[in-house]
Amino acid sequence: LALGVLRAAAERGIRVPQDLSVVGYDDIDAAGAAGLTTVHQPHAAKGEEAVRLLTQGGDDVLLPTDLVVRSSSGPVPS
Repeated sequence: LALGVLRAAAERGIRVPQDLSVVGYDDIDAAGAAGLTTVHQPHAAKGEEAVRLLTQGGDDVLLPTDLVVRSSSGPVPS
């Protein structure tokens, strides 16, 4: 969705990040190529935990995340 926002902003002449900051979630490969600021999550660990929960049950799982700042976010315009 965030990559679509970047495209839509460009089509409308909205400057990113000067007029609009965009932040995504998942940190897919395309995010890096597009300069998208994103929240990185460990995809393999997420899959492993999902399988474990399905096969063994258990409680909630908390996985680490990191904010990866790239060129799609900036300070609030004045």
